[in-house]
Amino acid sequence: MCGICGIYRTEPREEAGSRQAVRAMTRLMVRRGPDDEGYWDDGRCFFGFRRLAILDLTVAGRQPMMSGDGRSVIVFNGELYNFRELRRELEKTGIRFRSRSDTEVALEALNRWGERAIERFNGMFGLAWYQVQERRLVLARDHAGIKPLFYRVGPAAGQISFASQLNCLILPEAGGVPPLREDALGLYLRLNYFPWPYTLYKDIHQLPPGHLLVAEADGSLRCRAWWRLPEEPMPAAEQDERVLDEGLAAAIDRAVRRQRIADVPVGIFLSGGVDSPLVAAVARQQCGRELKTFTIGVDGWKQDESSDARRYAEVLEVTHRLLRISEGEVLALVDEAAQAQTEPFADYSMLPTMLVSRFARAEVVVALSGDGGDELFFGYERPFSLGRNGLDFRYPHWLRRGLYLGGRLGLLPKRSGAIVHDSPGQYYFAVNSRFGEGFLRQLPPSVARLPWDFRLYEFRAGVDYKSLANFSRRVEFYGQLQMVLRKVDMASMHYSLEVRVPLLDREVIDASLAYDGAAELKSGRRKRALRRLLARHVGEDAIPEAKRGFGVPLGQWFRGALRERVEEELLGTGGWVAPLLGRRVVEAMWREHVNGQRDHKWALYSLLALEWWKRVHERNSAAAASG
Repeated sequence: MCGICGIYRTEPREEAGSRQAVRAMTRLMVRRGPDDEGYWDDGRCFFGFRRLAILDLTVAGRQPMMSGDGRSVIVFNGELYNFRELRRELEKTGIRFRSRSDTEVALEALNRWGERAIERFNGMFGLAWYQVQERRLVLARDHAGIKPLFYRVGPAAGQISFASQLNCLILPEAGGVPPLREDALGLYLRLNYFPWPYTLYKDIHQLPPGHLLVAEADGSLRCRAWWRLPEEPMPAAEQDERVLDEGLAAAIDRAVRRQRIADVPVGIFLSGGVDSPLVAAVARQQCGRELKTFTIGVDGWKQDESSDARRYAEVLEVTHRLLRISEGEVLALVDEAAQAQTEPFADYSMLPTMLVSRFARAEVVVALSGDGGDELFFGYERPFSLGRNGLDFRYPHWLRRGLYLGGRLGLLPKRSGAIVHDSPGQYYFAVNSRFGEGFLRQLPPSVARLPWDFRLYEFRAGVDYKSLANFSRRVEFYGQLQMVLRKVDMASMHYSLEVRVPLLDREVIDASLAYDGAAELKSGRRKRALRRLLARHVGEDAIPEAKRGFGVPLGQWFRGALRERVEEELLGTGGWVAPLLGRRVVEAMWREHVNGQRDHKWALYSLLALEWWKRVHERNSAAAASG
């Protein structure tokens, strides 16, 4: 795991300025790569790199890395899990490797097969590959968006800058802070993060998951998908659960085995749920009792899963590490969280994620997590809420509203409130939105509107169980999961910890799509397949039925320990967000929350996180430039 950045110009000019900018960008990513740094340029393309050494800890694994024939150069952030298979194939063609690193395999694969090589990669990565003679730059991001990659077009003609962190691209040398993209701000207010391809700024974009961007010497750009989650996956023709479970179990076993490969210590985040305990159980079978698992617990929190995690650890007989902390210790992390959020981000479960990352980093450099299980195997309530009454979307809106009201009054069978929305997609967008429409209507129209090309929650299929299930899985994968992955990346990288996600291995994703999503929704039970596999290791009785999540009591903090801070930073005279959105509107929301009339914790935290971004990261970017 590392940090990458660079500047590409179609014309060789301002070489000294570009070198200075790339060095400043690289300094901002020292936590991503505390072990080494490196630079390369040819006067047109400038690469910077920070290294967290995981595979081949020698100088042979340093980056930027040039191919053996000198034709191309790469900077690579992440891991290529099938590098051994690709290496053997490349060796048969006569290529001789100089290192044991997966980066060199990715480089030589690209050098031999071109950008089509990326379609064969199974891993998590953001990469930049430059062909020297052709003066062609290729940026690529892994299939699931596990690792971030941002790019900026301009400000000079024929210039592209890229980095693993958004804050690198607002440095003065990289063009400074661009104008706000206010319609994308409307997305952030609703979702608490910026979904791809948007950011807070014009001209700065996120490369979408499973996409690559090619910049040619003539100044042209082309972006294409090299992998997509199928819109209509084809379940196995024979829906024998035992056969499907065996296929899934084998896929997870191979994924965990691949992702345990490292030249540094590896551990596992262990929760009290289903996903990470399954990853831990599989890893325990592979490596024995020396496996280390890590959990945090906070006394008095309703969502504390540490006791369930401890029971899992006892059954699995692993070396378990449990850190019990006070609420005050969590609160003390707020300032550090503002530093760690290298893009505007407002999921406050980042605080416990930072705590467990810091705890694990004291003993390991790599941790496996269970992220992805909820999105691929229907672990949230949203798909089931839609599935219970989603077929009613075949009826006109007025009739659906009547059915819903009739159910509430006891005159008709009870129905989910999902059906009062215009479409399944509008329901999904609304249930993920943290601001009520009443509040949004009070904002300036330029801030409240949405980008014209935002299509994530657009429902285009016919209304049947299969379509509803496929749609749910797809929007969870490209929506909720992306927020989770950004949180984990920022929290773990702040402590120079690499987090790997075996359940998002491409082979595991394929195995998940073999299950009939419609049958999963009709069953009414979450993550059935994963639960069956986990029961093989710990017994069915050991698995809790309810999902508790990983959060903090932020609502009460805003009324108590954080009240003075919010009033000073968000509502004080030096604030930026309140004037932008309308001070009276923000003050009214704050009063309602403090007085206990409404719970606005999600909305208030999103505004506070935006204020922190403005104060912390724009200031830090200027400091890095001068340092």
